Amino acid sequence: MLQIMQKVGPHQSRQSGFTLLEVMVAFSIFAVIGLSAHQFLRTIINTREVTHQNNTVISGASRAFNLMQRDFSHMADRQVRDAYGEPLPPLIVGMGEYDVEFSRTGWSNPARLPRSNMQRVAYGLNEDNELERYFWLVMDRAEDSEPVTQRLLTDVEDFRVNLMNSEGGFVDAWPDFENGARLPRAVEIIITHKKLGELRKLYSVVMTADTNGLESQGNAANDSNDQDRNADDSDTNRASNGSNTNVRR
Repeated sequence: MLQIMQKVGPHQSRQSGFTLLEVMVAFSIFAVIGLSAHQFLRTIINTREVTHQNNTVISGASRAFNLMQRDFSHMADRQVRDAYGEPLPPLIVGMGEYDVEFSRTGWSNPARLPRSNMQRVAYGLNEDNELERYFWLVMDRAEDSEPVTQRLLTDVEDFRVNLMNSEGGFVDAWPDFENGARLPRAVEIIITHKKLGELRKLYSVVMTADTNGLESQGNAANDSNDQDRNADDSDTNRASNGSNTNVRR
């Protein structure tokens, strides 16, 4: 029996590979890189979410202030009657159901509905710390008149209204029985927001005449304009019919 011995020469190639230590080092490097990438991606996502939330809050606050500017700058000296027929002053602050309630003009009517261009609006906080706007479809209310509610801003911790009287001082209640003014010179809105902090805005009030009679005059003017347009249309139709008759003859 012959025994064959295979000898490996010094220049013969051997099969190479990684040692266990090298594999563990490689896995550790990949783990560190993956963890860093995950943290970086998570930071970007969190920053994007926070930025989106802040932009949403800021946009909501901007819309609320723009709407309040449109209301307060068009404040009108117009009394109304509540559901029981009792008269209410043009402006009520600090002594009613709402934080502020007043009459305003300039209510647009693009559909030309049979209603006034004046509107009774109010602002206040609900139980969920949400700033809401209320408006009525009629000026003088009936027993079944309910306001339409609009939610403007959430996470509102405090809502205050200061009013500049005729002497230049600020008060937090209206009507101003001491000076006898029906409307203030300016209105300051102070909103304390959970995320944005304290926000202040000052709106000047344009003094207008008593609009109790101007409202009916405006409606009469609209009716007169409609009648004029109808008369013009009738004249045009008669002229067109006359020309058609001449042609047939």
